[in-house]
Amino acid sequence: MIKNIDIYSEMNKNYKLYKENKITGYASIDKPWQKYYSKEAITASIPELTAYQYMVSQNQDNLKTKAINYYGKKITYKNFIDMIDETSRRLYNLGIIEGEVITVISIANPELEVLFYALNKLGAVINLIDVRSDYKQIRKYLTEVKSSTVVVMDNFLPEFDKCMEDEDIDNIVENVITLSPYNSVLFPFNVLAEKKSRKEDSTLYSKIDEIKKKNKYMTWNDLMNVPKYRYSRYPRYKKNTIAALVHTGGTTGVPKTVKLSNENFNAMVLQFKAFNTYLKGDTFLNDIVPFVAYGILGAIHMPLCLGLTNIVAPLLSPKEFTDFMLKYKPNNVLAVPTYWEDYKNDERVKKSNLSFLKHPGSGGDSMNIKTEEEHNKFFKEHNSNAVIELGYGLTEVGSAAVACVGNINKLGSVGIPLVKNNVGIFEPGTEDELKYYEEGEICIYSPTMMLGYLNNIEEENKIIKKHQDNKKWIHTGDLGYMDEDGFVYVTGRIKRMIISGGFKIYPSEIEKIIFTNKKVENCCVVAANNEVYGSVPEAHLILKEEYKMQEEIIKKEINTECLKKLPSYAVPVNYLFRNSFPLTTVGKIDYKKLEEESNQKVKTLVRKK
Repeated sequence: MIKNIDIYSEMNKNYKLYKENKITGYASIDKPWQKYYSKEAITASIPELTAYQYMVSQNQDNLKTKAINYYGKKITYKNFIDMIDETSRRLYNLGIIEGEVITVISIANPELEVLFYALNKLGAVINLIDVRSDYKQIRKYLTEVKSSTVVVMDNFLPEFDKCMEDEDIDNIVENVITLSPYNSVLFPFNVLAEKKSRKEDSTLYSKIDEIKKKNKYMTWNDLMNVPKYRYSRYPRYKKNTIAALVHTGGTTGVPKTVKLSNENFNAMVLQFKAFNTYLKGDTFLNDIVPFVAYGILGAIHMPLCLGLTNIVAPLLSPKEFTDFMLKYKPNNVLAVPTYWEDYKNDERVKKSNLSFLKHPGSGGDSMNIKTEEEHNKFFKEHNSNAVIELGYGLTEVGSAAVACVGNINKLGSVGIPLVKNNVGIFEPGTEDELKYYEEGEICIYSPTMMLGYLNNIEEENKIIKKHQDNKKWIHTGDLGYMDEDGFVYVTGRIKRMIISGGFKIYPSEIEKIIFTNKKVENCCVVAANNEVYGSVPEAHLILKEEYKMQEEIIKKEINTECLKKLPSYAVPVNYLFRNSFPLTTVGKIDYKKLEEESNQKVKTLVRKK
């Protein structure tokens, strides 16, 4: 454990009295994590403001600080807020009103961040969809919400335009606003960058230019020239109205549309503010795609409300993440484990001074203890006092629900519940709470809990359950336990559980053993179809570069350890070596795709004895 520093000593004293009088052994009642928070943070109320109003209110004394840094173009909070206000007036005169849903297909850029707040000011809803969606998926989303206006980044216009050939969609969509990724890049780099892109992909840009000439299409600059005939009317704050729609990936089930409110957005900010570790004016690398809850809420709204300078990075690969880290040297970062691994192993980084790094956050996927220790050692050897800060959450609670921050940290843990959250470990499929160190399903009660799924009450009722305390809890589907200090440990995913010949196998337990071999860079265990047992565990491995010629030796080493430490039915029947894993948009290992690859042929492998 990384010991807590002196600022928590008074809280620890207060907690001793609390623990002596109220300890029950049930985390949701004891709330042991509250010792890390001040009384003011525990009792603070969620701001009754829109996301736009809250962001503006938090920066009234911070207007000269840079809000955005986009490829060298810097925008102060004053200019950022002015851009939002002007954009909202233009959108209003385009006909966008309270309650309307605007669909956006874009990676991160300043216009998207301005657009979110401008729509929020109007009481409109932003519907963010994955830029990799094909026209059939886009058509489904547009039909679902009836968007009269769609905002699309140029790169994704050809796929979107296929939808406009559908008469039903053409009747729904009245305006298409196109975004150029170079619109906010400093001159002459914008001209040079676009010229280079056009040269590299002349066919694509020729198609884009033709699409833009069509009826209903306008550029962002055209929007800024929409006449302002009508005086803009802005609705008052209304509790529990939708601010954004985001979509689950469906990697562990049916894709769903999640409704997030202003309160969800603002509660997340309030909870991270309670750690009192983020300083206005510090920099924050926004490398998470905006069309996931983690991106729009945790990497855009949260840092902007905390007064940080948001380094906007339209990233889609680990290498680009490393490039941005080297160039901008951000104080605060949120990234998935694969990005951090690539960063640590880059030869350029090995020669760097990392003293700038304060809060290197990691979430969205698991990280084993060995890798966590390696990262911490690497930071220390390169002049940073930072330690990797893991977190845990899900789209249905707006992203993070549990987090390590600074010295509130234990190796192997994903952290403590955020200050307004309650977390309990329950017997899967029941409301029976388990005690400390007992493994069960992680359940969350939180002010960031979604309003629900759009038009899908059946799926909503599967994940939101009203308990005996009369509160609605999110049943995450993840397995874990909690220690007596309130630190949460994730041990696996219920849906990743493998049923093999009637035995239950948890991939995470196998992966822990494989990771004890120091020659392994990364691993993932999935269910492979089997004619004899139904399903069997199959291990996919990435070896460190210097050991890639030793596959057979390492396979024997790992299998020997698995035979020693696992029951025979849990020993992988096969070990496959790879150079990379398929990843989701946000950089998680795509378990579903990996299983599909494994199951192209039904295997008849027999377990090793």
